[in-house]
Amino acid sequence: MQNFNRVIPDSPERPLLMKLRPLLLREKLFWRLYKKQANKFLCLFENASLEFSPKISLKLMPTDISHRQIAFLGFIELAVSRRIAELAKAGGLMVDVGANYGYYSCIWAAAGEQNQVIAFEVSPKNSSALKMNVTRNRLQSQVKVYEKALGKEDGSFPFTLGPDDQSGWGGLLSKGQDNQDGTVEVQVVTLDDFLAKSEHEHIDVLKIDTEGADTWVLQGAEHLLRSHKICHIFFEENTVRIRLLECQAGEAQNLLRDCGYRLEHLNSGEWYASSR
Repeated sequence: MQNFNRVIPDSPERPLLMKLRPLLLREKLFWRLYKKQANKFLCLFENASLEFSPKISLKLMPTDISHRQIAFLGFIELAVSRRIAELAKAGGLMVDVGANYGYYSCIWAAAGEQNQVIAFEVSPKNSSALKMNVTRNRLQSQVKVYEKALGKEDGSFPFTLGPDDQSGWGGLLSKGQDNQDGTVEVQVVTLDDFLAKSEHEHIDVLKIDTEGADTWVLQGAEHLLRSHKICHIFFEENTVRIRLLECQAGEAQNLLRDCGYRLEHLNSGEWYASSR
């Protein structure tokens, strides 16, 4: 059972402008004034509180641009964050693919003691930080971390770690693609196979952020999709990276439509699909 009285270190004070509302205004001010100011506010990255889950505190990477948004703003991907926080109130199971340092996993788990998360994070430089953030927020009983990648087929695939100063720019490569510096072999499973071997029969929210491999993840969940065992799906279309994986723009959307899902374009590169 989740301990809602967990003790988290006090979060440092954000700059006054980073407390303003509406949140869209705060976001615009960040990009104009604070996106390059991380070194002046390093304390923010030690205990970053979240706009949509104030009880959560994350330890983040100051050089990472997404982490800077979380540290200064308290959120990333505003439209996605709002919807996931709202869906979390109803509870259930979230599968977080490419969980990074645990932003969405922790928001979901902290919303209710019955909420469960299956978090996939294959990057070794992220998985340890993800586990640390889950532990420091005392959510281990709700968030299960798997150091595997999801894809369209089971097997071993090359994975590029990305630059050292960014946490989320790594990703899967095609098997025939030339290996690059900082490339490792990782285990890939399909979501269809993984869930069939688990205790869960359906997924309430599937969140995918895999730097181009989102299409592969959905292709590996086709049985679940056609049987509508996934209620809500959030995914990204990275048009640069999908070409490296020999995927086509719009391929993921076409699969979801063919499976009977309704789609909505939330923001640049961000999509939402619903079975209802």
